[in-house]
Amino acid sequence: MIWAQAAAWAGSIEIKVGLLRSVQNAGVFVAQEKGYFAIEGLQAQLVFFNGAQQIPMAVASHQVDFGAAGTTVSLFKSASEGSLRVIGGVAREAAGYQLYGLAVSRPAYDAGLKRYQDLPGHSVAIATVGAPAHYSLALIAERYGFALSDVQVLPLESYANMVSMVSHGQADAAIIPATAMTLEISRGALKLIGWIGDEVPWQVSVIFTAADTADQDRDTVMRFLRAYRRGAREYHDAFVDADGKRADGPTAPNILSIVAQYIGQSVKQIKDEIAYVDPDVRLDVKDIQRQIKWYRAQGLLDTLDHAEAAIANRYVIPLPGQ
Repeated sequence: MIWAQAAAWAGSIEIKVGLLRSVQNAGVFVAQEKGYFAIEGLQAQLVFFNGAQQIPMAVASHQVDFGAAGTTVSLFKSASEGSLRVIGGVAREAAGYQLYGLAVSRPAYDAGLKRYQDLPGHSVAIATVGAPAHYSLALIAERYGFALSDVQVLPLESYANMVSMVSHGQADAAIIPATAMTLEISRGALKLIGWIGDEVPWQVSVIFTAADTADQDRDTVMRFLRAYRRGAREYHDAFVDADGKRADGPTAPNILSIVAQYIGQSVKQIKDEIAYVDPDVRLDVKDIQRQIKWYRAQGLLDTLDHAEAAIANRYVIPLPGQ
């Protein structure tokens, strides 16, 4: 096996992929574990980061060659400076799938915080300003007719901090990834109000590369996309039925074991917390446009009027109708 792997790597292109240990990145994990990068002549090294905001900067500075991360102000700023380009979509919030959820503390729940529309007047923890939980909260506010300024937004830098603060009643609520809050929900320290995907669909994470790589090294980009697409398709087909609904197929146990290995959690922890990943790496371009507009309105982006500046159109497949 070692000799076979060495032979497959002989003459291959070395790439580094920056990402988080998240179910969202299951397509990358599957592609790595099943040798799809190697089949494309790529020797891929997965480089794990502690926060999504760090990954665009690592890609723009060529510390890593590709990134898979949530859509953040950091990503859009790097795109506005001309240093990176989005080349595909990863995870989307979708009904029936468990990516980000709104959880509340036991005291807040007992005092009446039982619905999204009860959020005004309460504190809501997020990891960082300008990241997916922040945007999710804005979408929930818009859907239920209250201003974001009606809640106290608490940036706490990490999911662990968020879970701890809410569990101990030091924050009323938080928008947290499913896999980060399972234990405290099972203990009764947190009460789940609902999943964001059941309320508002949007493009949570994307894959991207440096602008000069996108422009000058189409061969490597296409190899990466083909390998990643195979991994994403296998993940998708393991958990999605023919109608697009959440349902485990015969390959689910194998894919779960791969994902559990890479994110450092048990199969039991993640089997009911499956995020939706597009099998064709399609991108919700309209939502990317909406995100940029919202971040600009918050004063978090100074430039980049149009999503086209962030997207490498030669690689991106938009959702149907876009």
